[in-house]
Amino acid sequence: MRKGIFSKLAIQNIRNNKSTYIPYMITCIFCIAMIYMVEFLRDCPTLDQAVRHAAEVRMILSTGEIIVIIFCVIFLIYSNSFLMKRRQKEIGLYNVLGLEKTHIGIVMLLETIITTVISLTAGIAAGILGSKLALLLLLRLLHIPAVLGFYVSLKGIVICMVMFGGIFLLILFLNLAKIRLNRPVELLHGNNTGEKEPKAKWIMALIGFVCLGIGYYLAITTESPISAISIFLLAVILVMAGTYLLFTAGSIVILKFLRRRKKFYYKTSNFISISGMLYRMKQNAVGLASICILSTGVLLMISMTVSIYFGMNDIMVNRYPYDTDLSITGISEEECQTAIDAFEKTISDNAVPVDKKAEEIYLTIISHFDHGQIQIAEQNTLRDSASVLTLSLVRQSEYEKLTGTDPALQDGKILAWASNISEKSDSLTVNDSVFSVKKWLTDSPLTCGQDIVYGNAVFVVTDSDFEKFDEMRTEMYKDTSASPAGQDLTVHLGLDITGSDSTKIAYGTPVLDAIKTLKDNGQLSATSWITSGIRAQEYDSYYADNGSLLFIGIFLGSLFLLGTAMIIYYKQISEGYEDQNRFEIMQKVGLNHREVRSSIRRQILMVFFLPLLMALLHISMAFPLIRRMLLLFGMTNTKLFIGCTAGTVLIFALVYGLIYIMTAKSYYHIVERK
Repeated sequence: MRKGIFSKLAIQNIRNNKSTYIPYMITCIFCIAMIYMVEFLRDCPTLDQAVRHAAEVRMILSTGEIIVIIFCVIFLIYSNSFLMKRRQKEIGLYNVLGLEKTHIGIVMLLETIITTVISLTAGIAAGILGSKLALLLLLRLLHIPAVLGFYVSLKGIVICMVMFGGIFLLILFLNLAKIRLNRPVELLHGNNTGEKEPKAKWIMALIGFVCLGIGYYLAITTESPISAISIFLLAVILVMAGTYLLFTAGSIVILKFLRRRKKFYYKTSNFISISGMLYRMKQNAVGLASICILSTGVLLMISMTVSIYFGMNDIMVNRYPYDTDLSITGISEEECQTAIDAFEKTISDNAVPVDKKAEEIYLTIISHFDHGQIQIAEQNTLRDSASVLTLSLVRQSEYEKLTGTDPALQDGKILAWASNISEKSDSLTVNDSVFSVKKWLTDSPLTCGQDIVYGNAVFVVTDSDFEKFDEMRTEMYKDTSASPAGQDLTVHLGLDITGSDSTKIAYGTPVLDAIKTLKDNGQLSATSWITSGIRAQEYDSYYADNGSLLFIGIFLGSLFLLGTAMIIYYKQISEGYEDQNRFEIMQKVGLNHREVRSSIRRQILMVFFLPLLMALLHISMAFPLIRRMLLLFGMTNTKLFIGCTAGTVLIFALVYGLIYIMTAKSYYHIVERK
């Protein structure tokens, strides 16, 4: 062999296949840049200087990086498989012309080296340029002022070189193995191999419908946020399986059904579109299903993270109803009063500019609710989280102090409020005791004590009934470490302060310290539990977590969107080459240019937008389940979630349409015969 022939062949091959090599290298460059930017953010010293909760941010970034790495490996192997499929005839021709498989292997090695060097150089350069923008975006989402400075992560460069060097080496081995196993004639005619008409697999189609139906049913009917976590994974697996089965088998069934409708089928455009899709749907189905799944993943990920981020204020108000908010659980009536006295004294001594305050004493009991029956039970026996009821008991004297209204109750009569009891009956049974409901309250008399995960109820009762409930709780928990009757009350102390966030922190801090001092001095029970926080102070921590989640959501959403676009592009190119000869024949037998273009447009639209429509269906069915899962984050604003989801869907549909316009041009260019 003449010196330098292999390197010239390698360079020439890349040039000749630029329509597939360029998108492949762009994908590699994007993936490398993404990994570098994540590593840059994890390694960047600026993060420690600017972010108080840098460790939490790094932990979230690390989790996101694992997903990015897995996606990059799978997607680059998929992209390379498409590239190799387009080159089968070329490689077969090399064999026929006398090149040995060893020589072809050398050419492919050189091609891989060239691709690797270009991709790593451009990817790391793009990562370095984009890393500052990524840092500014992250700091913006964390509500932290931008920090000036320039930093290059040597660790990030090394990781990118090692990791993607390994990926490119793996791809090379896969390509060499494919060449070694295939015969030259098979490679030479690989693109011309016909495909038999697929059979209508009714059983697979039925299984697909069943999987999809069960997945949708679980998503719609799951009521408990706790159950939603375990149900979510099962529902995702079922919907993914159903999606692949329906695209693979269900699409064939539907197309053959349309073909049997003679009036519809024997129209020029319908005939060409349906027959063309039918003969290659087995090959296209996996790609279309992958586009659908990736699109659904992008929509879910971005809509959820955007909702959590912009719902931050609602989340914080749910967690801390007041600017300075604290609850003490597991104390007696006297200790509740001691805490209230210390609370009042601290406010007075520090001249706190009070806007509003709350002092609430109540008893909380975890119970089970089913069809009007409330059963006080041990927590470890409550298997069905959807039936768990957090029951809060308020004395009528406390209710009068809170509302200024005398309920005038008698033993056995109660005022009731409930968040999840739809049937407002005149009586409620608790264990074996029946209580008459004098009135159903429209709002809870307590400003706290509401569990956003489980159902909630508040009963206003007489002193005698209050003791009765406490005794029932004590009897149920007598074999556990629970506090005895009268020793497990909760006092909630809330304080809204006039002024800026710094003012609220300055005045709220001594209030919290005063209550914590009571426990340190032994004035509160050693087993008592204090939950406290200053809302303005807690924002930093929550922005660190949720801002990082949104950043990762944008990152992964961008990566998945790239994957969607590239799969669509590869599919369009593949379809174009496969359709080219067929449309040329049809033009030769009398089909004019307008009819060809109309048929092409119809086929592309039918195939192209089917995954998007299916993804929108998945999103709409998953909405109830995702809404319940968001409750675990404290996100209760359903209208905001609807708005964020609708906005995400709209933007994604516009981007998807733009991808269609760009890739359709490539398809038309290949297929049409001028």
